[in-house]
Amino acid sequence: MDVGRRAKQFAPFAALRGLDETIRQQEIIYEPKRDLSEEKKNELDMKLRILTYGMKIQATYFQKFWKDPSVGQYHTLSGTIEFFDPSVHLRIDDTEIQIQDICDLTGDVFETIEISC
Repeated sequence: MDVGRRAKQFAPFAALRGLDETIRQQEIIYEPKRDLSEEKKNELDMKLRILTYGMKIQATYFQKFWKDPSVGQYHTLSGTIEFFDPSVHLRIDDTEIQIQDICDLTGDVFETIEISC
């Protein structure tokens, strides 16, 4: 058997397309969105009032699972604010985050300003 035909014989075969992706999604642990306390909501509200374009911050947010929006994962993203609309969303380094999905904001800018709840 020539080398070309032999290589084809041992080439990987995926009979069910998308099966690997489906299996990977089943391995990911999703959790329901946590409710924030009134104190935490007030703290976030104060921090959101301070934000402006160009600030470097770290945001922790909830990303909904596309198949079931009642569950998702929490992610933390560090970067520079590229766009901010306090009623809609915040964009950090090409990632848009809905305001209602933010659960924490940190950064040097918040350390210099005392936030009282």
